[in-house]
Amino acid sequence: MSIQKIEHVGLMVKDIETSIQFYTKVLGLKHLRTMPHSNGLITLAFLGYPNSNETVIELIQNYNENLPAEGKVHHIAFTVTDIEVEFERMKQLPEVTLQDEELIRLPDGSLYFFFYGPDGEFLELFQPGNISPYPLQFQPEFKERIWGGRGLEKFGLTPPEGAIGEGWMIGDHPNGITKVINGPLAGTGLDIIREQFGSAWFGKHGVSSKSDRFPLLIKLLDCNDDLSVQVHPSDDYDQLPAGELGKTEMWYILSAEPNAKIIYGLKENVSRDQLAKAIAEGNIMDSLQEVSVKAGDAFYIPAGTVHALCSGVVVAEIQQNSDTTYRLYDYNRLGLDGQLRELHIADSLAVVAYEGAGASYVDTTAMQAGQWLTIATSPYFIVEKGVLSESTTLTTTKDSFEIIVIAEGTGTISWGNEQQELTAGQCFLIPATLGEYTLNGNLVVLRSVVPGE
Repeated sequence: MSIQKIEHVGLMVKDIETSIQFYTKVLGLKHLRTMPHSNGLITLAFLGYPNSNETVIELIQNYNENLPAEGKVHHIAFTVTDIEVEFERMKQLPEVTLQDEELIRLPDGSLYFFFYGPDGEFLELFQPGNISPYPLQFQPEFKERIWGGRGLEKFGLTPPEGAIGEGWMIGDHPNGITKVINGPLAGTGLDIIREQFGSAWFGKHGVSSKSDRFPLLIKLLDCNDDLSVQVHPSDDYDQLPAGELGKTEMWYILSAEPNAKIIYGLKENVSRDQLAKAIAEGNIMDSLQEVSVKAGDAFYIPAGTVHALCSGVVVAEIQQNSDTTYRLYDYNRLGLDGQLRELHIADSLAVVAYEGAGASYVDTTAMQAGQWLTIATSPYFIVEKGVLSESTTLTTTKDSFEIIVIAEGTGTISWGNEQQELTAGQCFLIPATLGEYTLNGNLVVLRSVVPGE
């Protein structure tokens, strides 16, 4: 007999998110993961003790809307090591009535079947699945912005109604946590994956040592209007909001209308006093550099660099996991609430790198098929661009996860015996432990890793 222990207790609930919050806050359990059942109707959430990844309670939503008043316990499950043997054994026992005529498989590979006890109690034998690493794709967190539009639809995304300026494609931040939409971990947030798998999947550099969160934030930006003139602080700025990091980032221009431009740094020899005077007198634009842009341009924007995207561009942004922005100027326009948007003059003047922070620009438009080019290097990320026209096999290392952004084209990504279609606008988090994977098709990709400290 291969029964080892009680696997978990299953509880029927009406609102799984409310129940997760209750059991984690009130009882101190840890949310391991949420996933849809393979039947497409039921949603399951697994909770365990804080120092363990073993399930003790399984929450079950949509099994039965008429929950009994006397209690919601649905079943007791027992862990087994060879469920097929146990299933055949149960079939031969006269005192056992099976509910299931065959083994049921969950998306993560777990197998189970139900049977009845002598008083009709619901019992389960459960063999946990082994989730192997695979490329993770996430449901974007869309953000409405006064400067946004509908440009992300051109990249296969389906943003909600409104002026959508940002699609957070891979995020583990209090202002936006993305959830997996493919494979066994579908429905699971990046924060839960980070807690459950940590460096085992994301590499020894893959969790920020300063915030304990995933270190990068990946966005697609649609600039239907000019963004505010802004600057980001570095990690050592002493006025950072609680829990926040500085923000170094890079932009890759996915598309640009004719005559599109960005603001990229101060003009030469502009001092702090001169910038403050220009702000006070309302002529800050005279102190800023404007740069024409086209699809294929890449800009590295270290903390301290004054910058602004302008209308007519769609951009892939790879950045530190931070949502800290200081506005120097916003064209005196109203926000979504009808009020003038807040400026942060004192903080901005304090963090601007007046002698330059090391911003750099790469024109990648001359790249040919088969070429790879490093387009941004920082302490927080290294980004390279690849132009592919044939099958290309890449390999992860145990140092870092990889981020793949599909900038152009169509194709496939394959690993082991699995394969997924690729189109422009998709972003994938490749676990550090995946090993080999293959990109096939006519593709332009951005590939990012986290360097060692």
